[in-house]
This record gives sequence, C-alpha cells and structure tokens, in this order.
Amino acid sequence: MLNIRKRLTGKTRFSRQVMRRTTMLSALAAITLIAGCSSSDDAMTAFLPYQYGYLNQIHLNVATLQVADHAAPGSVPGDVSANAPIPPDQALTQMAQQRLVAAGQSGSAVFTIDGASIVHEPGGTLNGKMDTHLDIQSSTGQQMGEVEAHVTRSMKPDLSKGDADSRANLYEITRQMMQDMNVELEFQIRNKLKDWLVDAGGMPTAAAIQTESLGGSAAASSSTADTGSGVVTTSAAPASSTPATPTAPAAATAPASASVQAPSAETSEPNAIFPGGVADDATDAASTAVKARSPAAGYLKAPSKP
Repeated sequence: MLNIRKRLTGKTRFSRQVMRRTTMLSALAAITLIAGCSSSDDAMTAFLPYQYGYLNQIHLNVATLQVADHAAPGSVPGDVSANAPIPPDQALTQMAQQRLVAAGQSGSAVFTIDGASIVHEPGGTLNGKMDTHLDIQSSTGQQMGEVEAHVTRSMKPDLSKGDADSRANLYEITRQMMQDMNVELEFQIRNKLKDWLVDAGGMPTAAAIQTESLGGSAAASSSTADTGSGVVTTSAAPASSTPATPTAPAAATAPASASVQAPSAETSEPNAIFPGGVADDATDAASTAVKARSPAAGYLKAPSKP
C-alpha cells in the first residue's frame, strides 16, 4: 500500500508540472500573438506625410516668406484634430513651405493659418474647416495685397470599420481638405495677386511686357497679355529706319515741261489751222477741255495770184 501511494503521489506531481509548463507556454504564446498583432497595427497606421512637390510652385515677387500658425489643435470646442496622424495645421504649414516661393528682391509675404479644426458631430459625422490668408508687404512693412482661402469638408465615415474619429478617418478628412485648399489658394492668388507673380527667375508673368529690338530695320514691338485661358501675343509691323517719302496728292498736276497751256480767249487769236487749240498727250483733262471757236470774219484770206 505504501508503494502504491508513492507511485500515485509521483504521478500527481508529474501531472501538475506538465500542467504548469503548458500554462506557461500558453501564456507565452498569447503574449507573442498580442505583440504580433500590435506590430501589424503599427504598420497599418504608419501614415505617410502629405506631399505637394508634384504641384506647380507659386513664385512671389518678395524676398522672404513666413508661415504663422494661429490654429493650434484644440482651439475650437470639440476639435479632435490633435488625434490625427498629421494635424491640419501642420499639413497647411507643409503645403505653404512646398508651394509658396519667395523669388523677389524686396518685400515679404506672410501665410497665416487662422483656423484648422475637425469636429466630431453627433451621429459620427466629421466636420473639418480651414481658414488661411496671405499678406504681401513692402520692404517698409506697408500692406500691398492680401487674399483669403477658406475650405470646409463634411465626412460620414463607415462606422463598421471603426470609430468615426479614428486616426485613419482623421487622416482621410485632412487629406480631402488639403486637396481643396491647394486649389482654392492658388485660384485666389492668381486672381487677386497676379501683379506679384513672377517666374523662377524673378521676372513678372502677369502684366503685359513691352519689348523692342534694336536691330535697325528689323525692330519690332510685341506685347503679351494673360487672358486667363491663355497668353495672347500681338506684334506691330517693323518700323523703317528712314522716313517714308510723302505721296503726291491725287489731284497733282503734271510737270510743267509736259503741259501746254491753252490760249486765253481775251489775249490771243484762234489758230487758223487748229481752231480748237493744240492738245498734247501729256496735258491733263483740264487743259484739253478748250471750246472750239471759228475765226473772226475776214481773218482767212485766199493767197494772191502771182
């Protein structure tokens, strides 16, 4: 009986040890699984920064450009933008730094973020709003121009995929608002600040530019103007280096050497051979229109007999 009890006690101890080891292995497996899931979630939530380098840059005729952020997350009641992977105000700052370029010699531009919020409304709707303005100032600080750009977005995400204010949803509504802001800001600048637009080399692009070549007779003037839908170019005919010879009027008379003056009725007698007068081919119409008249009586005499 003693041996049997010892054997049973040994088996019980062994069973308990196996159970303990199994429990420990299960716990380790669970921890490993949880860690794996966490790693997978972290990879899925690795949101890439917004990029705007593929869009055309806007060159301004100023020497410096600054960005002023007056819309910190949480400044609006109910704002949940602080939970976004990239808060809206940071996205606006990045856009201004990538798209607005100071390409002038003097003056300054200040891009101000007045508001950037995402509010979680009842029912799961996300309402986003962005308010910005751009100031152009002279070298003395005088206000020379200003434009405003405002954007609003409303999105009702699929709640079956997670909370309405999840990081993925906040990232998506911010991306949509930034698309709208890029279009709106560029439209306002090109319409209201076109006199301050230059190319990459600092040359004006909006106002008409008059150019003239100094190549003598090949000199020509041209002007270009932006009509909104395209550039219209007009050119003038080349100017001659020597003044043009005045054209004689239409009623000018022929040279004196080629004209024959008709005899005056009061001072001369009619020609016996050509009573109507002599007309030369070079005489104009006024000099040939002489009325024919008969000689006076007794003027013509028969030749005398020898």
